[in-house]
Amino acid sequence: MFKVILLSFIVLVVVPFDSFGQTRCRTDSLQNTTCRDSNGNTVRSRKDSSGNTTWQDDQGNTVRSRTDSLGNTTYRDDHGNTIMRSRTDSLGNTTYRDSDGNTIRSRTDSLGNTTYRDSHGNTVRCRKDTLSNTICR
Repeated sequence: MFKVILLSFIVLVVVPFDSFGQTRCRTDSLQNTTCRDSNGNTVRSRKDSSGNTTWQDDQGNTVRSRTDSLGNTTYRDDHGNTIMRSRTDSLGNTTYRDSDGNTIRSRTDSLGNTTYRDSHGNTVRCRKDTLSNTICR
């Protein structure tokens, strides 16, 4: 369940792609983000002054992330268990690895479109619309 919470925010990329429909995310002026998929599932995130991010779904399940100065991020569940790690290289490409060894790589092009590809070849593409909503398919 925690992977679903977290990855709804990062475009639902660790769990199987075909289990999700279209996802839309909106970020407000306070940098709080709400993501909603076509099944009505909602995940909200907020970032604190230290740069830590907390995600919470409709059922109250929570995932927290912390990023170090090298761009490595650790994601933990409500019990403090590490469920995923990610690393961003100098080109802005990010690799996500969950606790089961699954890997997802993301790449953002010069137009700001991001493509997520898992180790099985499944792909999700995200773009921002004219209202700055992020739409993933």
